[in-house]
Amino acid sequence: MQYTADFLKKVYRDLLSIRFFEEKQVELYAAGRIPGHIHSGIGEEAGVTGVLTTRKEGDFFKISHRPVGAGVIIGAPLETMFAEIMGRVGGNALGMGGVLHMTCREKGMIGFSGTLGCDAAAAVGAGLTIQMNETDNVSYVFYGDGTSNRGPLHEAMNLAAIWKLPVLFVCNNNQFAISTPSSYSSAVPNPGADRAAAYGMPSKTVDATDVVAVYEAAKELVDGIRAGNGPAVLECKMYRVRGHFEGDQAKYRDAAVTEEWKKKDCVLKMEKKLVDEGVMTAEEIEALRAEVLAEMEAAIDAADKSPEPTPEDLYRNLYV
Repeated sequence: MQYTADFLKKVYRDLLSIRFFEEKQVELYAAGRIPGHIHSGIGEEAGVTGVLTTRKEGDFFKISHRPVGAGVIIGAPLETMFAEIMGRVGGNALGMGGVLHMTCREKGMIGFSGTLGCDAAAAVGAGLTIQMNETDNVSYVFYGDGTSNRGPLHEAMNLAAIWKLPVLFVCNNNQFAISTPSSYSSAVPNPGADRAAAYGMPSKTVDATDVVAVYEAAKELVDGIRAGNGPAVLECKMYRVRGHFEGDQAKYRDAAVTEEWKKKDCVLKMEKKLVDEGVMTAEEIEALRAEVLAEMEAAIDAADKSPEPTPEDLYRNLYV
């Protein structure tokens, strides 16, 4: 398909925004500025960027812990997101939820659970809201290959199917559930797409190192959902280049395989496409990288000025 230069530049900027958010997370964690753990999504940005390029006003989103930077392109304020992961009251949960509890209700981000898969039904509930409001919006549900084996996800898929709800289930298959390879934990080679038939859903698999290919696959399914055809499943093939969490040395996998996947980096692949097609020059790419990076730095500085929660804050939003 042919795309305008403006479209490709916008996709690249979104891709870059998530990449830099993820890199800054790692940097902040290494500097001891983030309490708790983080789960880097570096290398997996195209899977969410391509999908979310199909979004529109009024849609709902249940993202996941990897890459949590997806909230950036949905519209969650950068300062709020950094404040939350840095444990500051300027975060969406007063800095007490952390990286596993990012939300932005005004932008349709319904939040997610640290117990992966248990939140899928909430996104299906958002799909029911859309159906009852009789709009052509979509509820996007992101989950991983490990989560694809969990019961709550299948209950959510079944409910979405029997009620023909406008839900896109997106399986980001990064090959590992913590330290368990997908080839061992799943009985089918495509743990997302291969299971769609059980619920009568259409499905597609896509190379998620190519952000434009992800967009095209997602758009075909999303167009069908918006037309009233019910839910669908998209499986994005990718690789988790870092450990499950920062500090995980990932000794359970072949380092040579990881290095081969790094050569297929989604950001570098998109930059090559932009230069090869004459959309951007190398100089323009560097300028945009500097611009996006400056936005990240400014947001971190602002978040850093937000105070830490007090012991009294523990009692806020509780009911007796």
